[in-house]
Amino acid sequence: MGLFLSASGVLCPDGTSVRDAIAAYVASAGGTFKARAGTINGRNIGVLQSPGSTTTVLYPNGFTHWDDLSEFLSTELRKPVFSFHIHDGDLWMFIAFKDGKEVAWFNPIPDYWGQISDDERNRWAGNAQSVASLVPGLAAASVERYFVPWTEDVLAAEQKSYDDDQFAIGVDWQLTDFMRRLGFPYPLDASGTPIGETFYLKIR
Repeated sequence: MGLFLSASGVLCPDGTSVRDAIAAYVASAGGTFKARAGTINGRNIGVLQSPGSTTTVLYPNGFTHWDDLSEFLSTELRKPVFSFHIHDGDLWMFIAFKDGKEVAWFNPIPDYWGQISDDERNRWAGNAQSVASLVPGLAAASVERYFVPWTEDVLAAEQKSYDDDQFAIGVDWQLTDFMRRLGFPYPLDASGTPIGETFYLKIR
């Protein structure tokens, strides 16, 4: 089984407000959310980091509500929120919310789960201008090269979207390069140690 990863990137520097909004969502779902020391290898442990103008929330392994919670955070905080996901090590993708509404998307293999319409394929193709409009100071040119379909030819080339990226197109961890462009640091260091506050989150 490949990597499953989920995270929210919140255009909000106030980690306390993000934490309170997560607590409200979890409480409404009959779950548990509280501060707890640990690592992501611990059961139901996630990480929240607010390094400056943004907040990154890395959800625990096995958490399945990342899109719903990202939508809720966007509605409650009135801030753009990106819902990031790596699926089984095969692809990375995102949905972006503004005021609780979906406004931007990307999936390099949009028909991964089955046949889709042309409209659906176009929706998942990625729009750099739409993304840039959500992030103050972000140039569309700084992210547009990520939005390419992962065809056999593209994967065979093993090229990076940008020279200073760490990962090539077709590698699931390219998500962290994209996150960094938006101002969302990945909240673990090279050894997997959390950078930020750790928490326990479980929804029954």
